[in-house]
Amino acid sequence: MKLLHVSDLHLDTPFSGIAKQDYQLQQKLIQAPFESFERCVSIAINQKVDLMLVSGDIYDATKQTIAAKHFFFQQMNRLKQAEIPVVIGHGNHDYYEPNYLSMNYPDNVYLFEEELVKHFDITTKNNKTIRIYGFSYNHRWIKERMIEKYPINPRATDFTIGLLHGSLDSTENEHANYAPFSLQDLLSKEYDYWALGHIHQAMVLNEVPLIQYPGIIQGKNAKESGDKGAYIVELRQNQPTLNEFISLASIVWETANLYCNYDWDQQRIISEIQDIVTNYEAESEGTQQSYLLTIHLNDAHKLAHSLQEQIESGQLAEVFHPNYEAKRFTKVVKIKLVTDNQLEVFEYDPLLNESYLATLQEFKDGALYDTVIKEITKHPVMRKWLKESILTEDLKNDALEKANQRLLQTLSIESEEDNHEN
Repeated sequence: MKLLHVSDLHLDTPFSGIAKQDYQLQQKLIQAPFESFERCVSIAINQKVDLMLVSGDIYDATKQTIAAKHFFFQQMNRLKQAEIPVVIGHGNHDYYEPNYLSMNYPDNVYLFEEELVKHFDITTKNNKTIRIYGFSYNHRWIKERMIEKYPINPRATDFTIGLLHGSLDSTENEHANYAPFSLQDLLSKEYDYWALGHIHQAMVLNEVPLIQYPGIIQGKNAKESGDKGAYIVELRQNQPTLNEFISLASIVWETANLYCNYDWDQQRIISEIQDIVTNYEAESEGTQQSYLLTIHLNDAHKLAHSLQEQIESGQLAEVFHPNYEAKRFTKVVKIKLVTDNQLEVFEYDPLLNESYLATLQEFKDGALYDTVIKEITKHPVMRKWLKESILTEDLKNDALEKANQRLLQTLSIESEEDNHEN
């Protein structure tokens, strides 16, 4: 029995932060999840799967556009024409509100509507019987351990599957808002397969029985780098389960590393980065994927201080212009200065080094950061442009990194001046 397991489509993701920098790129990214899922459905049809499982977060928000709902309905119809049943559970992003989300899906769609564990029994074209247990979110958060409501496998059908959008305890200990569970919880149910959703990174938690997250189908930012997709799973009685990753992402976020030398000027850096871009452009011809590159300039302290400042301000990234008219494109979205010897800054003075490390730790874990940033976050213009998640995490990490880089730059200049005087 062959099934396709997909999760976290996040249709209607606005990518609003990117619009301020590059409107054309925003439009490409908005369309990307739609392209990815359309390809997913085509693969399901071509591979003649017996069943598709969608384990949550079809949409990025609980209020969807008409266009997104119509698109998803069309894809369900394509699967109906191919006689492929689809089992759906809604997640925390697109939690199910019957008065708002209710749609007359074609009869091949089996939708869990309630925050109650229920099941569907399905018979495939090959006369294999499958029981799928699952539920949908009706609220943004579920702190309850829904796994406790899944029954032990009654073995009433050839195969038993669990559909669950939630967080593994060891993955998100501090965020137990998403139907938390443990691996042992899942194993204790004795199911043949667990189709998980919510975590955006593909992750196999157990081989026998197979328990896995397929991850998101299209990366939303640079943190979700690498190819994204779904899995085709073949369940076989008394035989090992077969598991095949299928690539779906039409735009892939990637990180490339470049190591700097003391004699590099801006033209040399541009040339080196252009070589990286050219290689990704060649790769895209084979993968049929576009690439968004973050370039790490390692050993950046070797560059001239004035050049580092220009790179930090974003001037270097502006040199590279993608061809958005082409079917596939490669864009440099960020060029990041990276220094690998931060902990060696004050190694010549143990007391100074201890003070330096203590200050860093206070900035990370203490009240120092909040004290410094408080006035900025109160400003109405800054509050409009900076989201809370950025203020609490990304901006803090970025500020710490830039402070370290600036310190290294200053010390590097002083060191060079000392060497020149000697």
